[in-house]
Amino acid sequence: MTDLPPKPESVVPSLSLPTKVGQLFVAGFDGTAPTTEIETLVAERSLGGVIYFSRNTESPAQLRALSRTLRGFVPDDAPPLSVAIDQEGGRVARLPWGTELPSAMALGATDDPELAARAGGAVGRELRSLGIDVNLAPVLDVNNNPDNPVIGIRSFGERPGRVAELGTAFADGLQSAGVVACGKHFPGHGDTAVDSHLDLPIVAHDRDRLDRVELRPFRRAIDDGIDAIMTTHVAFPAVAGDERPATLSRQVVDGLLREEFGFDGLVFTDCMEMDAIAEGVGTVEGCVQAVEAGCDRICVSHTPAKQHAAIDAVISAVESGRIPEPRIDAAVRRILRAKRAYRTEHLTGEDDDGGDEWEAAAADCRSIARTVAERGVTLVRNADHLPLPDRRVSVYEFETGDGSPAEEPRDDRGAFAAALSAAGVSVDATVLGDAGPSKTGIETDTANVPTVVRTSDAAGNPEQVGLVRDLDMAGSNPVVVATRNPYDLAAFPDIGTYLTTYDDTEASLAAAADVLVGTREPTGRLPITIPTAEE
Repeated sequence: MTDLPPKPESVVPSLSLPTKVGQLFVAGFDGTAPTTEIETLVAERSLGGVIYFSRNTESPAQLRALSRTLRGFVPDDAPPLSVAIDQEGGRVARLPWGTELPSAMALGATDDPELAARAGGAVGRELRSLGIDVNLAPVLDVNNNPDNPVIGIRSFGERPGRVAELGTAFADGLQSAGVVACGKHFPGHGDTAVDSHLDLPIVAHDRDRLDRVELRPFRRAIDDGIDAIMTTHVAFPAVAGDERPATLSRQVVDGLLREEFGFDGLVFTDCMEMDAIAEGVGTVEGCVQAVEAGCDRICVSHTPAKQHAAIDAVISAVESGRIPEPRIDAAVRRILRAKRAYRTEHLTGEDDDGGDEWEAAAADCRSIARTVAERGVTLVRNADHLPLPDRRVSVYEFETGDGSPAEEPRDDRGAFAAALSAAGVSVDATVLGDAGPSKTGIETDTANVPTVVRTSDAAGNPEQVGLVRDLDMAGSNPVVVATRNPYDLAAFPDIGTYLTTYDDTEASLAAAADVLVGTREPTGRLPITIPTAEE
């Protein structure tokens, strides 16, 4: 086995200030091949890390080659490059070839920490085979606000103890597979009704409540050895003393996270181009303030000009005395310590395409995804309508559209009808969207066959609510299958039969179809409370 590189304590004193500051930054770029801008950042500005989004992915072989090429830009005397991604599962999954897990909330519905650990391990092995050494997951937010527009099913649920246990297990699985786990979004984005991509949320709870709910999963993960935590662009006046975003608050990062919780791992920021920062102090000044607050890894995911300007601004802040250089040194030591521990420089060798390793990891991911989906699908209500009484059904689906900017868009029109067809059902399918209905499948007298409506975040889409209510009033007794938001039942609380999958991955839709036709018994339990509904 190749020897480990020198310890950070012996490396940091030899690095120039621009090199050290470059190590703090994690940058994104457009396209499936390196841009001139990202090559310059790595080769000339000592960029510490890159972050992949779906815009960078085309195939497993392409992504592994991309990781190898990017690492090849690193000068011989510079620290290695880390590669990060958001591979949470559900809609926040950047790899487009069908190996994504169901959402964290689907795992929450299984209530099985061992399965969560297996899921984390499977994801870690796939990422490692692609040259990726950091997963910006798990989400440790406690989602106790049904109106949360950005967390929702990305959370394991509303019960702090279960979120702590499942999130820690998932992180353990990732790290056992050789990938840094990064718990997010500290101190907690679960009880907000505002998306920090778009504005600055404020969580006004007192410290006692924060300790009992929001902070509990983070404390558990830290005690268990998670290697990275991501801050959130949410204000916590009870901790910070003002309405400054947590990412920019020394009281939150250095005070609460470092000193009180004793965390000495990596502190990542959420993207500094999000509006909660960009429309406040601004991205560049925000990056300086994040370093002052105690953050180690500063994420600027999109704009090359802002990436260069932010690096320059931090260098200038050190040279002027605004940021003490020992603060930079401490961050770089932590960064190099993680790179050394996870053997980042050995991820993508020139002669190893990793194909066999990826194939095995991908097969494992798909298998575990099916298990999570099958055990997580939850029958909340059943007014004696299931299993479906015959093999003919009328299905209404909605174009799912885009949710939060954190999510990946997905064109899955007709996907649930296809899943039912694969389960042996003759389907008369109607897809509803802005362009009006489009019908596919066999011609059926819908008054004489069971009716199924697949909803997708019905609370924010009145046309979905209207259809369900109209069908119910017409005596169709529709079976509602919520595939993105389990809280949909609150919009039509009188519906008698309601099933939720917590996401619209292929595995979850197939599991729901199996429950509808009676080939599988639903075993999932709601990990959240639906207003006006009873489990």
